[in-house]
Parts: sequence; structure tokens; C-alpha cells
Amino acid sequence: MELNDWVVLITALGGIEGVKQFLKWWLNRRNAARIDDAKADQEEFRALREYNEFCQTQLSEKEARFVEQTDRLRKVQDDLLNLKEENAQLRIELALKRCEKKKCGEREPPNGY
Repeated sequence: MELNDWVVLITALGGIEGVKQFLKWWLNRRNAARIDDAKADQEEFRALREYNEFCQTQLSEKEARFVEQTDRLRKVQDDLLNLKEENAQLRIELALKRCEKKKCGEREPPNGY
């Protein structure tokens, strides 16, 4: 290529300013790529942070429901235990008052059953 061809090529690319822009782009292409990567990472981290906050909220709600259900279960178990104790007391009382023979007149102690 001759000098004339170079002048025509540079003029076609926008003259000296076009060459300056090209050189600027060429020298900063790595920095631009690094900046683009950083922006992509930032967006990804933002999305992950939002997802993490969502999961934390869901976990907190589930823990609250678990505590509520555990309290209800313990109350029901306490009621059941009290009923079992009462049933055992009534069975003992009935065993002391009931005669094995039906309409037995010799019942000790006599209670009218």
C-alpha cells in the first residue's frame, strides 16, 4: 500500500478523529470488558440477595407457624394426659366399688349396685 492508499483509508474511517476513537477503543477494550463483567456480577449478586431475603422471610414465617403448631400440640397432649389420669382414677374408684358378681347381696362394701 502506498501513502495515498493510507490517506484514503484514514479519510474513509473518519479522518484523524476516527483513528483516535479507534485507538482509544483498542487501548480500553480490556477495561471495558472488565467493567461489563463487573456490572453483570453486580446484577447477579443483587438478584441473589433478593432471593436470599425472600427465603429468609419464608423461613421466618414457617418457623412462626411451627412454633404455633407445637404449642397447640403440647396443649392437646397435656389435655390427653389429664384425661388419662382422670380415667385411671375413675377405674380405680370403680374397681373398689364394683362387685364381681352381679346383684350380689354380700358385697363388701355394700353400695347398692
